Amino acid sequence: MGSHRIGTLRALVASVTCIGLLSMAGACGMGGDEQPTGTATTGLGSVAIFTPSDGITLSQHTPLNKWAKLVPSIKSELVEQGFTAKQISTHTDGNLDKQSQDIQDYVVSRAAEASSKRSSTGSATTLIVAPCTSTDSTTTQYGDYVTNPLDSESSSNDADVAADQRMTSALTLARKSGMHVIVLSNDIGGFSPDAFVQMSTARSIGEIQAKQLVSKLQLDSASATNPKTIEVFLPVGSAKDEDQSVSMAFAKEAFKGIWNVLGPYFKSGAVVSASDTLNASTSATSWSSVAFTASSDNDVKQELDSRLEPQGATKPVHIDGIIAMNDYIASVIVQELDALGYEGSSAEINPSISILGIVGNLAGHKDLTKSAVPSPAGLGQDDTPSEASLQWPIVTGYGAYTDMLPDIVNGKLWMTALEDRAQLATGIAKVSRQLASGGDVTLQSVSKTTVNGKSVPTLTQSLIAVSASNLKSELIDTGYVTLADAGL
Repeated sequence: MGSHRIGTLRALVASVTCIGLLSMAGACGMGGDEQPTGTATTGLGSVAIFTPSDGITLSQHTPLNKWAKLVPSIKSELVEQGFTAKQISTHTDGNLDKQSQDIQDYVVSRAAEASSKRSSTGSATTLIVAPCTSTDSTTTQYGDYVTNPLDSESSSNDADVAADQRMTSALTLARKSGMHVIVLSNDIGGFSPDAFVQMSTARSIGEIQAKQLVSKLQLDSASATNPKTIEVFLPVGSAKDEDQSVSMAFAKEAFKGIWNVLGPYFKSGAVVSASDTLNASTSATSWSSVAFTASSDNDVKQELDSRLEPQGATKPVHIDGIIAMNDYIASVIVQELDALGYEGSSAEINPSISILGIVGNLAGHKDLTKSAVPSPAGLGQDDTPSEASLQWPIVTGYGAYTDMLPDIVNGKLWMTALEDRAQLATGIAKVSRQLASGGDVTLQSVSKTTVNGKSVPTLTQSLIAVSASNLKSELIDTGYVTLADAGL
């Protein structure tokens, strides 16, 4: 063992001896929740925020859901809730091993400090922890907040197991020492926090895109004699990717969300797949039928070409909707659709929206109200999809990539989605205050879920679906992006 680890272990042993004293003093200095918002309350104590370093996507596109964007918002909202700015610290780490050591060192230091004072008055602590998790180049394309689903087939290496155990031990000591712990996005094996913040999941990302297609393509009005044609693209990492199992587990969960929404339409024949990768006999476990390796732009283009240009075809087939899963995949699909000769935009599928109307809306007019979506131009009641013109399809993505916003404005990308970052920051700050004040976590967006065998207050926020109709109100007016970011 190195001297650092020996010193840390000795500190842990010493800190455990003071747990009894700390628990008796744990309720001291925690007043009620009557402090006016925005007024510093020293009794609320310190807050330490631990998050992973921002991920980098394969294509270098940048989703809006980044830790570097959320953490400042949390800090600002904590001050609004009465915490003192100088008592809020932030910590970022590139992997679980380093993060678990940093949390261990912090907890031991705070526990020793409280023990030496023989009181927790003025030294109450709230830990906000977003644990580092294994990712690959594919899952990082969804942004930093996504919950990485656990896969029983994947195995952690010894270093990860040791880091996970260290994290669990440190946070368990924190709670025994009177500290409060809020965990974000991914749970920590064997540990139940004071509160959990559920962020985006693979299933919710799949569901929101499928629901958009149901609505915008009016699938409830489609039938086996006049079906809509939809393709689903599930990107996964290559076999060379060390953490390929992560993206495969993500794809499995995402498909469950998609099939939960679209499954009934495929089974009734109201929706078909141009490539027949999905059909009436498909089940929620058939994710691999639409999964493909997405290590490069060329991988995506080849997959799209193989789906829309079947062997022997003289031209690409008609397609009504494409679930691209994230904005990186959507960006390549948009480019290739154009190269294949598809024309127009999603704005033409809904005549109540024009490109000029979209631009006017973003420049300051009120948000648009969309009317029902008719069949695409060139597709009559008696036409089959193969006879229809190459009308531009509905394309959905996720992540609200800044460089893809112009494609929402010009109608090439129908919708994207993202976390409600402002509401998340507010909710996390309010939960922190309620815990620090010694009260129960009672917010409208909080419910009880089971985390590692215990019922835990869980904060949830719905994902935001963004299209041309609400891009201004959801992204520009909120300060997430500027008019220039949207290409205006």
